Amino acid sequence: MPQPFFARLSPLAAIALLLAAVGIGMTVLKAVRYNVPLLPELTTSVWTVEARIGFRGDGGSSKVAFLLPPRVSMARVIDENFVSRGYGLAILEADGRPRTATWTLRRTPTSEQALYYQVKVQGGPVATDASVPPFPPVPDYREPLASAIQAVLSRAREQSADVFSFTEQTLLILADTDDENVKVIRNVDDRRSWEHLVAEILAGARIPTRIAYGLPLERPLVEGQLIPWLEVHNGSEWRGYDAATGTPGYPPGFFIWRYDDADLLRTRDVRDLRLSFSTTQTRVPQMDVAALTGAAFAVQPFGIDLTRLPVSVQNLYHVVLMLPLGALVVAFMRVVVGVPTFGTFMPILIALAFRETQLAWGLTLFLMLVFVGLSLRLALAQLRLLLVPRLAAILVVVVCLMLAITVLSFRLGVEQGLSIALFPMVILAMTIERMSIVWEERGFGETAKETLGSLLVAVCGYYVMKEPHLEHLMFYFPELLLVVLAVTLLLGAYSGYRLTELFRFGALSGAR
Repeated sequence: MPQPFFARLSPLAAIALLLAAVGIGMTVLKAVRYNVPLLPELTTSVWTVEARIGFRGDGGSSKVAFLLPPRVSMARVIDENFVSRGYGLAILEADGRPRTATWTLRRTPTSEQALYYQVKVQGGPVATDASVPPFPPVPDYREPLASAIQAVLSRAREQSADVFSFTEQTLLILADTDDENVKVIRNVDDRRSWEHLVAEILAGARIPTRIAYGLPLERPLVEGQLIPWLEVHNGSEWRGYDAATGTPGYPPGFFIWRYDDADLLRTRDVRDLRLSFSTTQTRVPQMDVAALTGAAFAVQPFGIDLTRLPVSVQNLYHVVLMLPLGALVVAFMRVVVGVPTFGTFMPILIALAFRETQLAWGLTLFLMLVFVGLSLRLALAQLRLLLVPRLAAILVVVVCLMLAITVLSFRLGVEQGLSIALFPMVILAMTIERMSIVWEERGFGETAKETLGSLLVAVCGYYVMKEPHLEHLMFYFPELLLVVLAVTLLLGAYSGYRLTELFRFGALSGAR
């Protein structure tokens, strides 16, 4: 009976499956829920919302206080800016009161003045707070309005089952302009907006409502105004409604700026006051948005947050996190393909050096260094030195060779030769020692085969460890290390034929 490819697989498969599931699960969670991009070149849509406050001064001191968006809306904001043009600026937030930007100037020119407030808003669902409002008192309607409203509410109550369905039925009835009761209601003149009148009508059924003033982020806007939108609470959550049609939901990308009152300005000693809003859409790298909002690390386990480390440490981990991928390449090439190498870590470290020296120059410098070092090592063999002093002598020789190549490259103006110092000298010394032993024991052919195998694995590791997409994934999704570990454990149980053995023993299968 042929031996199975994977031996001792049952407990190992469970461990590998668990590790891979955790790693992939956290990666998918961060990518889908928190919008952390899986590819560095992905972009996302960001809206720039600008409020312009225009006015004229009277030559004396002036003060302009502007209400900023509430905290619940600021959850979608990735950046905000104030343009003051010499005005003093203070951002105040008292307990229970909205944030306010206050501009002041001692001598305000009588010419046209303009103050700007900009926010960059990312897309997403409309954010609503978790506040639970009290039940409103029943308004004291006047006749004939009172009778018309009661008729509408009674009809909606018969056709509904809960707060939201009652609201939808009421709005559908109010949208019927041929209804006699609706005609009476629509003839009311002393109201601020239709949304406020609908809120007053729903208060007759003691349904909590409020008016949200905001901007739809669907198409660019030039000097527009906030639009009112009806919100209804059912005891557990708020839901928006189009008061004109009864359609539940919000305008696309609706950015709420104020509740219940559209008056955002409080001024002193200014005239010709004007407030307008403009919006425009841009595409920005999705990684920048995730970094600014901190969403990239909202689910990092054990407090891991690589972007908050010092920059020098971040640069280090950009390289360190690629080492497991290099080790996986070595394991695959040796266990599955069957490529012989000098040691396990030598190809990985050489591949790291190739990242800095570039591949062609790295191979040239490496072969040059190993050729000269191996020649000197074979010469040292005639002196019959002990093992430890011989290794120390080889290390000194390697350092001298690296120094000589560096100085020569500097004098010749070849900058690539200066990067030879990036090669791991201890690993080179051990490699030269190992090559000399293999040469003495098994001849030149075996030495050349293992040298070429080591270089092949190093080149494969170089391409894997230099891939920018993999570097992005490993740095921003370090959970993938669990997946790499799972694959490595499975490779450790591989007991099938290596690919090189299939070619090696191919003649035997044909002879049957």
